[in-house]
Amino acid sequence: MQSFLKITGAGGHITEVEIFPTYYPYNRTLAVVLFIKGSRRTEMYGNLTCCLDDAPGRNRAYIDINNMGEDVLEALEEGGFGARTGRQCRSGYVTYPEFEFREDVLKAYAGKDYKMYLKWQDGLKDEEEYISAKCRQCRKNFTFIVKKSAARKFREYEQGARYLIQDIFPEMSAADRGLFARGQNMCGICFRRMFG
Repeated sequence: MQSFLKITGAGGHITEVEIFPTYYPYNRTLAVVLFIKGSRRTEMYGNLTCCLDDAPGRNRAYIDINNMGEDVLEALEEGGFGARTGRQCRSGYVTYPEFEFREDVLKAYAGKDYKMYLKWQDGLKDEEEYISAKCRQCRKNFTFIVKKSAARKFREYEQGARYLIQDIFPEMSAADRGLFARGQNMCGICFRRMFG
């Protein structure tokens, strides 16, 4: 395993970068940021991964080939960082490949963000994922563990599917469901303050 990744840019210029594992607050999935080698994480090169609605599993992420180019996948595999899973997720005009990073590699670069990510992942069952919402009044973020099937339905609901929010999240309290309801997007405390 290499201690850095070699990225080939425009004109064949090679840049050596270090990976830094963290997480996306939106759904607590793995994020990997790249820093110029030797910069002590002060000079950012870019985001290796992208945050999509589909939540990949533990130590998996979608590689941002739109900005990093497809060659980065081969560089990751040759460097011993992990392997492609064969899964893909389409967003807009781009199909992003899923990549599974070796946990020992990520731990070698880990900071407190990656340790928090692992703690959250340990709290999930196989068919669960995190979903977050922000109250439009108090601006606080709230995160819930839901079944992947419910998260999928919710994403369809956001795109206009005719579901009732209580049918998507039947186990969730009415106050918590209000955070996800179209047109409400308000936590229970703010709702009671406004209408109670």
